[in-house]
Amino acid sequence: MRVSSVFRWKRDVKAGYRGHGIRKQIKRQKVHLLLLIPFVVFILVFKYVPMYGSLLAFREFSYRTPFGGEWIGFKYFSAFFNSPDFAYVMRNTVVISTLNLVFSTVAAIAFAILICEVRNAIFKKFVQTVSYLPHFISWVVVAGMAMTIFSIDELAPVNSLLLQLKLIDKPINFLGEVDHFWPLVTGLNVWKNVGWNSIIYIAAITSIDKQMYESAMIDGASRWKQILHITLPSILPTIILLFTFGVGYILNAGLDQQLFLQNPMNMPHAEVLDTYVLKYGLQQAAYSYGAAVGLFKSVVGLALLLLCNYACRKFLRMGIF
Repeated sequence: MRVSSVFRWKRDVKAGYRGHGIRKQIKRQKVHLLLLIPFVVFILVFKYVPMYGSLLAFREFSYRTPFGGEWIGFKYFSAFFNSPDFAYVMRNTVVISTLNLVFSTVAAIAFAILICEVRNAIFKKFVQTVSYLPHFISWVVVAGMAMTIFSIDELAPVNSLLLQLKLIDKPINFLGEVDHFWPLVTGLNVWKNVGWNSIIYIAAITSIDKQMYESAMIDGASRWKQILHITLPSILPTIILLFTFGVGYILNAGLDQQLFLQNPMNMPHAEVLDTYVLKYGLQQAAYSYGAAVGLFKSVVGLALLLLCNYACRKFLRMGIF
């Protein structure tokens, strides 16, 4: 009894010290915690509260009882999986998202490395600033620009240039032929976001110890070998982190760009899950059906995130958690 009492006393003392330490940290960082309150409230209101709407995927929507209708189970999930649109909508979504993820990642890494190799500070800042600007342009404007630049008209910039260079015999309908839609959307997405996506990679590259490059130069390593053996391995954790998060959003092919660029001619390659939910879930007031498709996207995205993280940990010995 005496020994157990001593152990219990020591445990209580440690718990008291631990609690005192937590209270001391809270008191010391109370200003920072107060600054976090608006962001915590934002996350709760706009991220967690709407999750209650996921119940709509398992209920029959009614205007009298929006979230309390009759339970229907997996009726709308089954309807979506058996829909004739399921195959081509999933194909378009996965292909467009994968192309955007791969080419955007490669372009952002390459651009960050090239920017960090520039020695002229003024030119470097100018290029960075110009590269950021497209990110802040609305997709409505970008789509309008694309319709003008890639128009089938012979006077359109792209077709006019190709005709003058004798590369084509007649104008190409870039926005009307399904074979050109995926490369066009991917190219526009890369152009719009390459500068913005490169910010984190530039920060990761600038944090690399300069002595590593100096040692490599003394050993006779060229700039290419320095990039290959120092820069890329050093920013590999950052690449894995961003790529893993990108895999989690693989079913989010983007609503704006697809909606503004699609037309009846390119619809077989332009319809994605986001536009599908908009047309069938909202415009046709099939809210339960739209909620089921949205929940399916979220579950698949979470599964892909966990799978990608597991693969990175197994084969590369690093991951996000």
